[in-house]
Amino acid sequence: MNQADVFRALDARAAGQWGLVTTAQAKLDGVQGVQLLRLERSGALESVGHGVYRLAASPPPEHLRIKVAWLRLDPGTPARDRRTDGPGAGVVSHTSACTVHGLGGRPADFVELTVPSRRTTRDETVVLHRAATDAEDITVVDGLPVTTVPRTVVDLLEARADAARTGAFVAEAAARGLVRVDDLAPRVAGFAGAYGLPAEASGAELLEFLCEQAGRPLRAPKAGRPAAKAAGPGAAAGPERKRPTIWEVAKRAGVSHQTVSRFLKNDSGMKPATRARIERAVAELDYRPNLMARSMRTQRSHRITIVLPELSGFVPIPLLRGASAAAHEAGYMTDVVGLEGGESRRARSVLSLLETRQADGVLSLVPLGDLADGQGAEQRPVVVLGEYDDNLQSRGRLADGRPAEEILRHLADQGHRRFLHVAGSQDWASARNRRAVYVEAIERLGLESYGIVDGDWSVRSGYEAARDLPADSGVTAVLAANDYVALGVLRGFQDRGVRVPEEMSVFGWDDEEFTRYFSPSISTVHINKEEVGRQSMLSLLALLRGEPQSQSEVTDLFHLVPRGSSGPVNR
Repeated sequence: MNQADVFRALDARAAGQWGLVTTAQAKLDGVQGVQLLRLERSGALESVGHGVYRLAASPPPEHLRIKVAWLRLDPGTPARDRRTDGPGAGVVSHTSACTVHGLGGRPADFVELTVPSRRTTRDETVVLHRAATDAEDITVVDGLPVTTVPRTVVDLLEARADAARTGAFVAEAAARGLVRVDDLAPRVAGFAGAYGLPAEASGAELLEFLCEQAGRPLRAPKAGRPAAKAAGPGAAAGPERKRPTIWEVAKRAGVSHQTVSRFLKNDSGMKPATRARIERAVAELDYRPNLMARSMRTQRSHRITIVLPELSGFVPIPLLRGASAAAHEAGYMTDVVGLEGGESRRARSVLSLLETRQADGVLSLVPLGDLADGQGAEQRPVVVLGEYDDNLQSRGRLADGRPAEEILRHLADQGHRRFLHVAGSQDWASARNRRAVYVEAIERLGLESYGIVDGDWSVRSGYEAARDLPADSGVTAVLAANDYVALGVLRGFQDRGVRVPEEMSVFGWDDEEFTRYFSPSISTVHINKEEVGRQSMLSLLALLRGEPQSQSEVTDLFHLVPRGSSGPVNR
């Protein structure tokens, strides 16, 4: 099959699914992975997700991330043939359904799908919910199966979604005539207690309360009926409330309520036997902390905002995971937002978040101008992580190049003496540092460098470096600037018939997930970004509690992970 035939086959596949095609679909048409790679290198294809490509000639589809995630549920089946039940089935739901319906404000940070049977995903940006979905609860929007507006509201409430965000969705849907409050109310009445209202509150009162939290009241309270807000969390102490309390949990477990509070904050110093008794009591009573009531009582949101620059193409997921975990252990929810503009504009946006109590504290991954320079920073709950610049390019600890010397020492111990370095973009401090350490370590260790190839972090730059390396270069090991470059180097050598690691060792950097599953698996450098995020969040939490900020260092920030792509010299 020549390249023109390949492209025609892909075009036919992509015609009915927003210009997208999956690797699995291409394989059914006889298109091999190497042919997709060549088309990507030529610019005819764009990789938009693991195993999913977009034809560059087609316009970028709306809700691209959602469509990619949905296609990946059953990548071998064309969109038009997909079912909403059975293996591989799934529908767009929860916050992603809000996005597709065009309701409820900004898009969520994760793609949420509902599937009929238990399954998992390695994609950390996708959340799969397991639930049955009846035909009457599904509609089709732009070719995507999506939960209807009423079912979406029910799903959000069942998942204990943020009250204000859910209220905004309901208010907008009602204003546009997409849902009738009187029809929706009976379906949501059972969730009133979970949002701090008396258990006997009606569905209509719950919906009014949610919309009030969003600043979008549905209608004025009727005469003779208390407003939903008055009957809400402020009435939590009343004798009529049936929701189990922390004191009931403490009594059932035979401990003090302070001990239960420590359990809910995930106190690591608690005795295992005590923890087990409290876990059993929580399960038996079906106890859930009433964050809404606590928020109304303390005038705090119990939310922390993590700031990224707007439209960043790179999101440090491990760092965010560590920061979010630390926040959740302390009883906070986290929101990840992208703020446009430079440092000063982002700083003003952060102050607005704090002043309007949309967040109790802010952890920023990018600079915030004067907020980080002492002008009021001591009084405000803001921590700026000093590891990235305005464009989320690594600097500081994360840009440390010293592991390059560890790689060279490791490979030298296996008999390697002549090396090639495929560098990253020199606009990045991390690439410059790795290059500088490589040059210095080669001389210090008495090794030889065939040269340095100026790359740009891409798979293509690694592929071309391997393709163009003369057969008589004497190089036996390549140090790549990152794992994507290392992947390109591997493929370049494989296409030339050079065996890895028997004839050539390759080392990457960053420990991306795919490095474990490529053949051979890719040797790399792991960076403990999760702990960096955790320590940064702990500093912010200390600031919120009025305690000295944690100064803990991540002692094991880098470590080598030798895998199948490197080994002893064999020639």
